Amino acid sequence: MKKVFVFALALVGFLSSCSEDESQNITDPQTQAKLSATATNSSSSTSENSRVIVGALAVSQFTVGTQNVEMKYYAKADLLAGISLGSLQLKSNLSAALQSTSSTEKTSVLIASGESRYGVIGEGNTPEGNYREVNFQLFKNTEANANDPMYQKSLLITGEINGKLTSIWTERESTIRAVSESSTGVEVENNSEMVLEFDMNKLFAGVDFTTAVDANSDGRIEIGPNSADGNAAILSRIESNIESSVVLKKR
Repeated sequence: MKKVFVFALALVGFLSSCSEDESQNITDPQTQAKLSATATNSSSSTSENSRVIVGALAVSQFTVGTQNVEMKYYAKADLLAGISLGSLQLKSNLSAALQSTSSTEKTSVLIASGESRYGVIGEGNTPEGNYREVNFQLFKNTEANANDPMYQKSLLITGEINGKLTSIWTERESTIRAVSESSTGVEVENNSEMVLEFDMNKLFAGVDFTTAVDANSDGRIEIGPNSADGNAAILSRIESNIESSVVLKKR
C-alpha cells in the first residue's frame, strides 16, 4: 500500500512538472531582437551628441543596474487576424532567449562624458509581435570592488551644479514598468531593437537643483541615502520619478 502511495505522489509531481514546462513553451513565431537602454533630455536637441543639461545640472555620466526583465506583447498572428487590441491579452516572453539574456544582473552606462549612448541589456530570439511593456528591476551592485563608483548603488548620476561636482544615487531595487508611447506597442520583427529610454527631464521633474547644498563643505554636492550633505527631499523626489521617466521605444 505504501509503494502505491509513493508511486501516486511521484506521478502527480511528474504531471505537474510537465504542465509547468508546457505553460512556459512559446508557440508564436520568433525573431532575433535586441533590448537596449539610453538616457536623453527631451527638451534639448535631438542630436545624439548633444550635452545633457537639466536645469542647473549638467550631467557627465549616468549608470544604471538592471535585472529580472519581462516583456509583454500582442502576438503578430492575432494582429494579422484583425483581432482588436481591446480583445487581446498581452502575452509574456518568459523563457525566450531575449528575456533570459536581458534578465541577468548587469550595469550599463547610458551617458558618458556628457553625451547619450546606448547600452545593450540583452539579445536573442523572442516572439514576433507588438511589444506593449517591459518590466524590469533595478540592480544594486553589492559585489563590485569597494572603489567602484557603483558599489552598493543601483543608479548613479554624476555631473555639476553651478560648477560644483555632484553625485546623485539610489540603492533601491525598485521594479519599473516601462510602457510604449503608442497604444499599439513597438513592432518587433526582423532584428528589431527595443529601447528603454530614461527621460532626464521627467526623472528630475519638480526638482530645483539650486537648493542642493554641500553641507559638509567638502567641495562636492551629494544627493543619496544617508548623504552627509542631506538633500533628502531632492533624493525622495527623484526616486519617486524613476518609473514615470522610462518609456519603451523602437530604435
